[in-house]
Amino acid sequence: MHQLYQLIWRVVCFWVSVNAGHVILTKLLAGRYSFFLSRNGVFIKFVTIQWHTKRFNYTLVRDFKSRQLNFLKGWFVCGAYFGVLAMFMSVLILLYTFISTFITHTADAQIMTPVVPGVNLPANQVLPYLVTLLLSGIFHEFGHALAASLDGVTMYGSGIFLFLIYPAAFVELNTEMLKTCSPMHRLRIFCAGVWHNVVMMAGAYVLWCILPGILLCLGYIRLPTSVTVTSVEPGSVMENRLNYGSEIFALNDCLVHGKSSWGECLQGILAEEPTGHCLSDHVLEKLQSQVECCREGVVSARGVCFVSHDRADKRCLVARDVLSQPICSLGCNNSTCYRPHREEGFLISLKTDKNIELFVGDPVHLYLTIDVSDYKSNIFWSGLPNALELFFIYVISLSGALAIFNAVPAFYLDGQHILDTLLEVVLGSAAHSASYRNRLSHIIQVFSSILIALNVCKAFVMLFTTY
Repeated sequence: MHQLYQLIWRVVCFWVSVNAGHVILTKLLAGRYSFFLSRNGVFIKFVTIQWHTKRFNYTLVRDFKSRQLNFLKGWFVCGAYFGVLAMFMSVLILLYTFISTFITHTADAQIMTPVVPGVNLPANQVLPYLVTLLLSGIFHEFGHALAASLDGVTMYGSGIFLFLIYPAAFVELNTEMLKTCSPMHRLRIFCAGVWHNVVMMAGAYVLWCILPGILLCLGYIRLPTSVTVTSVEPGSVMENRLNYGSEIFALNDCLVHGKSSWGECLQGILAEEPTGHCLSDHVLEKLQSQVECCREGVVSARGVCFVSHDRADKRCLVARDVLSQPICSLGCNNSTCYRPHREEGFLISLKTDKNIELFVGDPVHLYLTIDVSDYKSNIFWSGLPNALELFFIYVISLSGALAIFNAVPAFYLDGQHILDTLLEVVLGSAAHSASYRNRLSHIIQVFSSILIALNVCKAFVMLFTTY
């Protein structure tokens, strides 16, 4: 939650600065500042910054040849069929999710999970997440614009905007021209955004699957028995002890043979009782530290508080030397089992390519502040594999979520227009059927809107009760 409070403070400071600067420049520069914003299509309102342009209104299909146009028409016909199918599937998915979460009372059944920076999104992933969200939105709107251009519907403009911290894209179509299109043509236009998001998701999934081959071609070497450190978050206790490019081979007795096993080892350490070591009276006197860490709560590699198995005795011992003693699971003869005091945290030894580093604290801290990779390169940035993998995963999840969400036949979503057009195709466009179509459409949209609201509320409850 500390990251969330920091993020909220930064967002508040950002928007206060933007609005204060906007007011000051408007008063000082009078018409020149307003003219500059208007000429460049920039609008600033409270917690929103918007950029609008007409630059792309007539360039989307102007230079396309007839063969390319025929391909695109077939492309969007496929998108129309898929969009109708996605509309039905999205409602079923929301129904299944809502019912499942009530039956199981766990977040595992929650297919669509809200992403809240600082809660379930680490601070160092906020920027990649928002950039990917913007790209997914742009590709979604590009689908609408391209399909509309193919059917002769002009654009009034397009652009992007930032609301609080969330970016989005939009296109403005000529609604009068849109109404004159046939129902099938309108269906192609309305389904194009969902279709493009699904195609983007599928493309990212393919690239994610072949990523190891791509990295191999770029000269990256996959590490079979270790991971390489790509970054350590500033302020971490390991910041000056683990260097960029260092290799980690083991955490305590757990061998690290990949990025996934790095997390598994930390999870195993967190779940188990701290490893104990057998110490005789002679060894205790030899390893006694001069630091009174048990009394004063001081934690360091030269003085860590250990407690006997019966918790009757606490000793401040030299941690590095304790690790060389026999472990308790092998049996202690004529000696006593001592474990790191849990209030001080876990004692974790990190075996690296240079030496053994000791960490005392919560294993979650290591997981959140140290980025590791399965790959190493002497030419390119070692963090590139993680960055590409994260980007593809975000594209897959965000594009898929946008496709499902926009396909729902609820108010103000693409699914609303898909439903209205589909009913016109099925029931006909005659005036006598318009009243029935409108009533049926309104009932379905009210039901779908309530279903979305229930899923969102339930998801936020599950999120904050989990974290």
